[in-house]
Amino acid sequence: MWSIEMRALPIRVKLTLWYLLVTFAGALLFSVISYGVLEYALLQEKKTHLLGREERLIRLLQDNEEQHLQASLNEQLSNYALVTHEGNLFLLRRLDGSLLFPSDPKSADWIVSAPVDCEKRIFQMLQLVDGPALAMCHAVALDGIPANLYVGSSLDVEFNILRTYRNALLFLLPVILILSSLSGYFLSHRAMEPVDRMTRAAVEIGIGNLSARLPVPAARDEVQQLAEAWNQLLGRLEAAVSRLSQFSADVSHDLRTSITVMLATAQLSLHRHRTEREYRNDLDRIVTECRTASTLLDALLSLARSGNFMQEVSFQRIDLCDLVVSGCRRVEDLAESSGILLDWHLPDEPVLIEGDRQLMQRLLGILLDNAIKYTPEHGEIHAEVLASVHDVVVIVRDTGIGMSRDVREQIFDRFYQADLRERKAQAGCGLGLSIARWIADVHRAELTVESAPLEGSVFSIRFPLISEERQTRPLEYAM
Repeated sequence: MWSIEMRALPIRVKLTLWYLLVTFAGALLFSVISYGVLEYALLQEKKTHLLGREERLIRLLQDNEEQHLQASLNEQLSNYALVTHEGNLFLLRRLDGSLLFPSDPKSADWIVSAPVDCEKRIFQMLQLVDGPALAMCHAVALDGIPANLYVGSSLDVEFNILRTYRNALLFLLPVILILSSLSGYFLSHRAMEPVDRMTRAAVEIGIGNLSARLPVPAARDEVQQLAEAWNQLLGRLEAAVSRLSQFSADVSHDLRTSITVMLATAQLSLHRHRTEREYRNDLDRIVTECRTASTLLDALLSLARSGNFMQEVSFQRIDLCDLVVSGCRRVEDLAESSGILLDWHLPDEPVLIEGDRQLMQRLLGILLDNAIKYTPEHGEIHAEVLASVHDVVVIVRDTGIGMSRDVREQIFDRFYQADLRERKAQAGCGLGLSIARWIADVHRAELTVESAPLEGSVFSIRFPLISEERQTRPLEYAM
């Protein structure tokens, strides 16, 4: 249950709690260790003090013996006990346990249990009436008499020091916990500040501004790696959405052209009385446009399922003359309904190129559709195929409104629409000629335009000669 509640807490709170826990554990461990070290040091100092008293006693007796002092051993020990600090915690026992000094047994009741063998120094803690004490037992020989020397010393001072230190630790621990809580919250806030900035930036990123990126902190840490990974993901997402948008716009443009052709054909058939053969031709044209639209929709669905928006462009030998004838017949009803003369001029021999037939139909359809759109009533549109030794050129010439130099320089840019007030149709989406340029680039052809205001326009597609190197290969659909 506790782990579930911990997982539900914010990261900033978790960091603060962990910092508080680690600080408390560290402070507690330091307190226990330092208290033990201080206690050990005080006891060692007290043991050293007892060893010094023993050494002074033996040296005193040796000096008295060298000076041939006539006092008895009991008198010398009594004098030593009088002038020595804590003289009442000093006694000697014979090996059988009987008292050697002091002679009064009442003065020796501070030793609760006397060890039998004190060959090696033995230290033991005692609890006397006046407080705790430390006693040392050691076997010595005084005036040839083997005995056990007992020396004791009070531990009141040492225990006072330990109590003072313990009280200080008990006072400082809550203070340390409070300070660690505040500092933990501050540090967690500073640590999560880059994440907060990333979160605010991520909330503001939508489908309309996928070019925005998360701020990358300067520190080379995990947060920087996370920000860079998300920015790379946003880059891939932006590219995918851009390709999808471009492809959808391109297909919409082509579908719009097909629908316009079908509508013009149907309207002419309705407004004029025609023979059965002419009606069949119109229906065949509508069926062809429906198939073209269906092919575009199938391509859109296939590319959407694939996820990479790559189109297989299949190159094969194409007769440009047949392509121009089918392209012109496709839009001749649209031109007729607009009062425009549409004509084509072709060489006597077939002109072959390598290309994708569907894409070439789109390219020629875009140029013819643009010519009809910007050519006034009673105008003319001519399509030509010119073949030479070095290259092949398809020309679409119109007597339309033309364009200025500034417009010519931008006419192939995506979504560019010139302010041509004389056009008959409603404004498009600025995609047609950019798609045409892309198709030309796929076929390694050069698409150019010559135009002047009120003098019409001439679009030329210059194809290279047939090359054996060009084969079926995947090309990216998006431009």
